[in-house]
Amino acid sequence: MRGGPGESVVLGLGEVLRWAHLLEHVDCPDPASESALLRVLIALTARVTGLDAAEDWDENRWDVLEAGRLDPGRIAAYFGQYAGRFDLFDAERPWLQEPRLAGECTGSSGTGRLVMTSPSGNNHVWWPLDKGGLGGPIPVETAAFALLTWLFAGPSGTAANRRRSDGRNSHYTVAGPIRALVSWFPAGRSLAETLVLGVPSPETWPTNPGRDEAPWETEQLPDPRLPAAPVGPVSLLTGRAAHAVLLKPDADGALVTDTWVTWAWENELPEAEDPYVIRRDEGGPVRANSARVAWRDLDALLLKTVPGKTPRYRPAVLASVARLPRATAAGLRLRAYGLHQERRDPETAWFTAVTPPVLGYLEELDEDGAAAVSVTRARAEGTASGLAKALRAAWQGFSGDSKVCPWVDSALPVYWSEAEAEFWRAVVPDGDGVRAWPAFQKVAVRVFDAVTETAALTPRGMQAVEEARAAMLRPPKGRKTKQQ
Repeated sequence: MRGGPGESVVLGLGEVLRWAHLLEHVDCPDPASESALLRVLIALTARVTGLDAAEDWDENRWDVLEAGRLDPGRIAAYFGQYAGRFDLFDAERPWLQEPRLAGECTGSSGTGRLVMTSPSGNNHVWWPLDKGGLGGPIPVETAAFALLTWLFAGPSGTAANRRRSDGRNSHYTVAGPIRALVSWFPAGRSLAETLVLGVPSPETWPTNPGRDEAPWETEQLPDPRLPAAPVGPVSLLTGRAAHAVLLKPDADGALVTDTWVTWAWENELPEAEDPYVIRRDEGGPVRANSARVAWRDLDALLLKTVPGKTPRYRPAVLASVARLPRATAAGLRLRAYGLHQERRDPETAWFTAVTPPVLGYLEELDEDGAAAVSVTRARAEGTASGLAKALRAAWQGFSGDSKVCPWVDSALPVYWSEAEAEFWRAVVPDGDGVRAWPAFQKVAVRVFDAVTETAALTPRGMQAVEEARAAMLRPPKGRKTKQQ
């Protein structure tokens, strides 16, 4: 389909790869399906570029980046090899689905269960259900994105009953591999560049024995008793689903009229390291939090390791970006997809964010720049803590309540939003290479005054507010603070 600058067009997977050099980015209904689709597209890019092979990997990647587009002949050959395997409604191997569910499940799930933004379980009600409570027919495009969301970010809990190998029925599922996490992708000038840069480098690949295959490439359907460990980049990015899904189309194939959603494996999936998440020694990858602005994690992306009580390690995909020439990396942004969820059904918020071009400040490329990011972020955090402490003190003096301070919850989101401009001023140098001093304290004072304005109109409140404000501005003992 034709589309001009700024317009969106509907394309199949092969067409997306073919025209990726002319596209800015993928446009999905929500961050969950977009994060999942990017993983699939990056796996396909690895296949059609040869970046799924470790030999001369950096040189091969540079050749593809210099070409500026993916080879249409190799794309056509790949999709021709697996003709039918990318059909959502193929009779034998529907794409990314388990065709045996219709016979192995005691009942279907309905379309209302498939679309996570529709009413189901403990989710918020956005769409009305039909009288049967299972949802009405949905467009095939909606179902395709919902399929991706379930396979990558589906919740744990109950689903359709599916017969196990021992003859018993089970309806319990575990959470999908990216559920509740925030994923980070390097973002280039075009979708083609983004996809090539998103292929993780060989030293980060899993090393389990076997063939590195996507679900649509395998000769046989998977054995539910034996969840396979990922072998290379393609199986790592496409073969980690914890759920099994089957879509039922109408006669024309334009609508999905019913679905089956249930567990995919009788045993736990082997552990694997996702290349797009910030890792920790304890607690698993960094979880998404819609109240946390993306730039607060920037030092955990640019530095190899952020030390602390629980060290954080940058996403593995950035190891290969750090081997690019600095002039190339300096034009690259980061795109974040946050899925603020519980492991079970409730969906709190899904969000996305894009940074300015910052990957030139990776530790290996600009040690001073990476350090400036880390120090500035820490300074912003310290100012936020001081603001929260002052607000609690003012609230206690005004209300006498030392346990709950409503001012903090309303003030901190405003502070972090307004502090972002100061952060980038301090991180990105001007034309003379000078970095500005961030005025975080001025932002904090402005927010403090706005939140406490009404309380300060009373004599009791005025005293409490002024004392807390003065304490917030007072430098720590034994330390001189530059005026902001």
